[in-house]
Amino acid sequence: MWLLVAGLALAAVVTAWSSERWIAPDNPVKTESLIILLVLATLGVVIRERGLGPHWGVSIATVVLAATIPLGGAYGAALVGGLAYLADPGARTLRTRLFNVTMTAAVGAVGGTCYALLGGSFVQNVDFTPRELLLRVGVPLAVAYVVMALVNALCIGAMSFLVRGTRVLTVARSVLSSLGWGYLAHAVTAFLFVVLWGPVGLGPASAVFVLGPLLVAHWTIGRDALARREHQETVTTFVAALEQADPASVGHSARVADVADALGAQLGLSGEAAEELRYAALLHDIGMMVVRSEFPHDPDDEIAYLTALSAHPSAGLNVLAGLDFLEESLPAIAHHHERWDGRGYPAGLQGEQIPLAARIIAVADAFDALMAPQQGSRVDPLAVAEELGRRAGTHLDPTVVSALHAALARPGGLGAGQASRPAPCQDRGGLPDHDHPGVSDLFADWQPENVGQA
Repeated sequence: MWLLVAGLALAAVVTAWSSERWIAPDNPVKTESLIILLVLATLGVVIRERGLGPHWGVSIATVVLAATIPLGGAYGAALVGGLAYLADPGARTLRTRLFNVTMTAAVGAVGGTCYALLGGSFVQNVDFTPRELLLRVGVPLAVAYVVMALVNALCIGAMSFLVRGTRVLTVARSVLSSLGWGYLAHAVTAFLFVVLWGPVGLGPASAVFVLGPLLVAHWTIGRDALARREHQETVTTFVAALEQADPASVGHSARVADVADALGAQLGLSGEAAEELRYAALLHDIGMMVVRSEFPHDPDDEIAYLTALSAHPSAGLNVLAGLDFLEESLPAIAHHHERWDGRGYPAGLQGEQIPLAARIIAVADAFDALMAPQQGSRVDPLAVAEELGRRAGTHLDPTVVSALHAALARPGGLGAGQASRPAPCQDRGGLPDHDHPGVSDLFADWQPENVGQA
């Protein structure tokens, strides 16, 4: 790790020096401009929101770093990027702080060099036509920004390899995919910042017009992020309470949520729909806290067991009533034990009458139940998927079952994590796992409207 830090520092110095000496020797760097940019970048580092997720981030520091390239060249970008991260409040160790400093300096130096190689112009005290601004500043800056993102991802991949032993390119691809195309909005904002600073002539005052709105957006989104963290903490508290009340369920909610995430992604769910699905998957069995006391002591009393069991989805709704952020997740919680053929509970919904999220959780629930190790031996995920495939069209939605097969076929998919799960706790008083598909069949054959039929 220390060698990586030293290598990044050397790369930043050599790249910036080479750029200033041979590629763009006429770049007029103004000390006062760099000081102002450094202050702005440091402010961005200090106040940046860490919990926004990959598509929510508003990083003033990133915008300032990109804007420094046409204003201060590779040398200025390396200096501003590196020194700004000395004040990083999120760096808990000296090693982490120095890694962030040297990585950002290297990224700035590489971005500045790339910009110069592409013929990018430095805009201080230079007049441009709109077309020249676009071709000589905008386009080179956008390309340089993409290169900076690549270098940043590779540095993080290298750090992860040294600390955790992960693959460099795998982590780098993950970082890049998490950024999304929206990350290029930073480059557009930086371009506007540069135009106002240089050609328009506002200088440092341009920060009021560009970074000011970013600060407002940062504050607004920061409030949303705080609310999201509070929501996650609330869900975590509920899951912990369920696992405390029902030791047999320890780890079940998280595993079902992970499988549901994979199935939802396979079916094209994203954004709020994916988040609502995950909340529902984590909390789908919360009603078991209420009905567990109603379970019979005699494991052979199937009717009493099924009667109490069929009440847990509705009991879960009562537990979660009043939590506005879960409003869209409640239908999936209420109907995750419905069956495609209409013989499930609590409402006997059929086919696409059942909410999609509930159909996804039903498959994830059954998959997790069947993946429980038998007598200490691991279960083959593909064999489980084949068994669930035989239930498609009766118990389960055929489309969701197909998505399960597709998710298992993906490299590093569901199979690896599920196959290594520990043996479940057997503290059920002799009662069967209610998520096992066999219990669904038992209810379908018993349900009260069928009693007395031949």
